[in-house]
Amino acid sequence: MEKEEFNDIIQLLQNRTRRRILQLLSREENYPLALSRSLNTSQQAVSKHLKKLEEEGLVVSEEGKSERGGPPTKTYSLNKEFSVRIDVGPQMFATEIEELRDEDIEDFEEIEEKIGSGIIEGSYLEGHRKMIQNIKKELGRLEKKRKYLLKLKEKALSEAYCYIHDNFDDYNKREILYYVLDSGETDPEKIAEYFNVREDEVEKILFELKKKTNIW
Repeated sequence: MEKEEFNDIIQLLQNRTRRRILQLLSREENYPLALSRSLNTSQQAVSKHLKKLEEEGLVVSEEGKSERGGPPTKTYSLNKEFSVRIDVGPQMFATEIEELRDEDIEDFEEIEEKIGSGIIEGSYLEGHRKMIQNIKKELGRLEKKRKYLLKLKEKALSEAYCYIHDNFDDYNKREILYYVLDSGETDPEKIAEYFNVREDEVEKILFELKKKTNIW
């Protein structure tokens, strides 16, 4: 997803009622009146939030039958799968939004076999409860490893940032070095695009930097 879309998603999710609406819709499709009852808020407010979520593509609606035999009413369901991450630290700031696509997980079928093997027995729901808890444990293990790696990354960035600060007087040069170090990007065109400056300005700075450092 693009940077602009990340900003739009964050703006949408900062509202607690919208987050609760998405949580409820993740369990089953529903209509505004039922959602308003679950959230203990007005149907008008819920409909307003649903309209905004639909405009941004997070939910979709369709005409459905009323549960009590009344006129047709709109039902809403989730329309996107994605993961949002924000990492903040003294020497670290990173944001990422990633779509959860089936084609990205084709090589991990053995994980499903390992976690789910032999547990869907007896009670259908009991088997799935155990499987879900196993998945949560595995995610927790991976999250601990990720935290450790983030700490290592922050330590490495801290040491490198201190070196840059002590050895480069020009602020613009330091900014480019910070970006190259953290992003890994070395293409002058991409660097110029990130800083919203002309490419020839970046190339001039890079030429001077290459005389003093071998980061490239």
